[in-house]
Amino acid sequence: MRRASLPVICIVTLLLTVAGPVLAQYEEGQQAFDSGDYGKAQAAWQKGAEAGDARCQYSLGYMAQFGLGAAADTGAARSWYEKAAAAKNADALYALGLMFETGQAGEKDLTKAFDYYRQAAAAGPQPDAEYAVGRMLLRGRGVPRNARESIVWLKKAAQHNNPSAQYMLAASYEAGWGVPVDEAQAYYWYRRADLGDPVELEEQDVAFAPKIAIAALRKVLPADEIAEIDARIAREKKTPPAKPAKPLPALTKPAN
Repeated sequence: MRRASLPVICIVTLLLTVAGPVLAQYEEGQQAFDSGDYGKAQAAWQKGAEAGDARCQYSLGYMAQFGLGAAADTGAARSWYEKAAAAKNADALYALGLMFETGQAGEKDLTKAFDYYRQAAAAGPQPDAEYAVGRMLLRGRGVPRNARESIVWLKKAAQHNNPSAQYMLAASYEAGWGVPVDEAQAYYWYRRADLGDPVELEEQDVAFAPKIAIAALRKVLPADEIAEIDARIAREKKTPPAKPAKPLPALTKPAN
């Protein structure tokens, strides 16, 4: 005899009953992490991770990678990231890409890194992954160089308010990498990058210096064009583009 199926309302109730504690464990862990209580954060996230929550698994991987609450363990970090990545967690996929690009995964494999970045970007939005795809395409890391395709990805990340992507997109417009030279667009995106986190820019590449680029372009662009772009940016600052929230601080910088 075929077993009768559960009513829909019972299934929904069951799912909420299971999801509630897992959500609470993740949030409890995040609050503890933010307050610097790594032991409490790890305990909460461990429970959630064992229940299959990908965010908790990613968070444990982050703590293991950077030695928060215990000695750093890149092997354990990779293992937790892989568990979360199996559930298409964008942050975990990006973290794995970074580990393979820098060699922290136990091996350096630029092709694998690029593949993980692509997966992370598809599972996102994950602006860091979008930028990484564009960066690797522009520089020919792990894949054949394709400046035109890189612009597509850099624009996605730039529009998601990633300052490194904004800087590299500006440089592309200034130099004509994958797009026609357009100094006005270059000036706009350098200005946008300059409004971002300077530490994040420097971590990505010490050569990223938007203020220097802005000053140089001010000498060649017409004054009325500069004024128009500056006014546009002032308007945008009043309603800044949303940046997807990250559960944890940014990961380490990629290899050059």
